Amino acid sequence: MQSHIIPSFVFKWLKESSGTGFIRFGRSPNLRVQDGPTYYLLCSDCEELFNASETQFANSIFHPCNEGKIVSVFYGDWMLKFAVSVSWRVLNFIIDDTNLSSFPQGLKEQAFNALSHWKSFLLSQAPHPAQFEQHMLPLGSVKSFNSIKMPTNINRYFLRAVDTDVVSDGNKNAFVYSKMGRIVLVGFIQISHPERWKGTKLHLRKGILGTGHYSLPSNFGDYLIKRARDLKKYQSSLSQEQKQKIAESYAKEKEKGINSESFKAMEHDANLFGREAIFEEEE
Repeated sequence: MQSHIIPSFVFKWLKESSGTGFIRFGRSPNLRVQDGPTYYLLCSDCEELFNASETQFANSIFHPCNEGKIVSVFYGDWMLKFAVSVSWRVLNFIIDDTNLSSFPQGLKEQAFNALSHWKSFLLSQAPHPAQFEQHMLPLGSVKSFNSIKMPTNINRYFLRAVDTDVVSDGNKNAFVYSKMGRIVLVGFIQISHPERWKGTKLHLRKGILGTGHYSLPSNFGDYLIKRARDLKKYQSSLSQEQKQKIAESYAKEKEKGINSESFKAMEHDANLFGREAIFEEEE
């Protein structure tokens, strides 16, 4: 079947909470779409299998977090199943797309090991994800910063972007990166210092998300900033015609636009960097 790489409820939220009712993706900002990308991947039985954990995650974690509610949520075994299902889908897609050509051979082999083990876990043929850990980080708005490298779309990226990637440092670390609005999911292919990730690891049976006590390696923060900067670069190619369409959409339904989550994210960037930051419109 044509399966969503990132679950469909994410794109439904992105569209409904935008100021215009449309979605634009970073690499193709001049194209308006109604849904996220799909890929021939799952049979109907596996779609149904994934749907159970997706529904739990959407209702208990995703929507409360993206509504800006600070919550501590107790989760069950559905959480790890959901996280692994997303990491497995993203890794499958990117392997088919790029064959991980930038990975050294050892990490490439480990990526295929992760893919195989995650599949076994999802089919209940393996009791846990083993060393291929899943970590989740909720994001909020950036109020201040001390780095001159901070891109002026950082809040729009943190609060609104949907993004996927498979990353290697060329040495000892590699992970699958899946961002769904304010939720960042990291599925490790190989991790050299797991002790540097505190408060983010998802547990097998149960756990708590949203405690606010997180500690991450500084280079992961640098990576998030780089992804925001990359998105800004792609959006700089937005044509005047498409900018006009966005302006017309906001003008047509002014109240909806002003109350939308996309407009609120723009306001955060305007407060942080000045009004000029909002002229790089996004839906």
